[in-house]
Amino acid sequence: MKTGFYFDPVFFRHETGLHPENSKRLESIENKVVSSELYSKLEKRSAVKASPQEISTIHSYNLIAEVEDACSSGLSYIGTTDCTISPQTYDVALYAAGTVIEAVTQVSENQMDNAFCAVRPPGHHAEYDQAMGFCFFNNIAIAAEFLLKNFGYQRIAIIDIDVHHGNGTQHIFEDRKDVLYVSIHQDPRTCYPGTGFAHENGRGEGKGYTLNYPMRPGDGDREYTEVFKNYLIPACKEYKPEFILVSAGFDAHEDDPLAFMNLSDAGFRMMFNELKKLAEHCSQGKIVSVLEGGYAYDALSRCVLDHLTIFQQDQLESD
Repeated sequence: MKTGFYFDPVFFRHETGLHPENSKRLESIENKVVSSELYSKLEKRSAVKASPQEISTIHSYNLIAEVEDACSSGLSYIGTTDCTISPQTYDVALYAAGTVIEAVTQVSENQMDNAFCAVRPPGHHAEYDQAMGFCFFNNIAIAAEFLLKNFGYQRIAIIDIDVHHGNGTQHIFEDRKDVLYVSIHQDPRTCYPGTGFAHENGRGEGKGYTLNYPMRPGDGDREYTEVFKNYLIPACKEYKPEFILVSAGFDAHEDDPLAFMNLSDAGFRMMFNELKKLAEHCSQGKIVSVLEGGYAYDALSRCVLDHLTIFQQDQLESD
């Protein structure tokens, strides 16, 4: 099984200091993966830079200019301190989006079977015209639009397992049926960004193609397994996606400091095992996951290594 591991030191150039979303997240992933026996089996790939035109398929030119100007002007954040920036942030954000575009291209063209993109800054909170929640450009939404426009796909599924609801991704696609957005996250009454209630299920032509599964604070492996196997996966199978994208947040882990969920390492293995089986069932194995949240370094690096191991396996764990 050819599994791509997209990682590049360029992502360290987005300097955020003591901000929770900092370069130590990727350092921990790099150290864990490079020192593992799995590393030699992975398809190692470097970053690729997106063009502003590719970003503009999802975002307004006003947002693109705002991020570029703020970084070149030496500002320390955009909008709120959640969106901390440095002079290199604009370029790094282009690399993050471009790397995910490259990964989905490689998988679509059967150059590899699946891939994980260890990129930053993350993306799923970024709205059409607003940076939010550590995110500037919506990496996974840009990749989904690229697939639809360049490879002739008619049904893309984006499955978001970050503990925080991906408001940006939902809002970008909520009036469309060519993208199914599915999110499992902490109850929005108790967690940023306050969106992602179960009744939010799309608009107009997109009605029914947004699915939200809010989880109670304190829920863990048992509750996630029930929702995943009984609701989330069957709904995705009914949609029959031709390509699967995963917003791979690891902040629902019991050790994470930014939320109140209790998933263990085994819970994350369950989810990635189910997602890979879903891809084999629906999309000829075509699946690419993209790093979003995850702020407990040891837990993050362990779960990423487990995730890559599952993607690289020819035989999956049985139920």
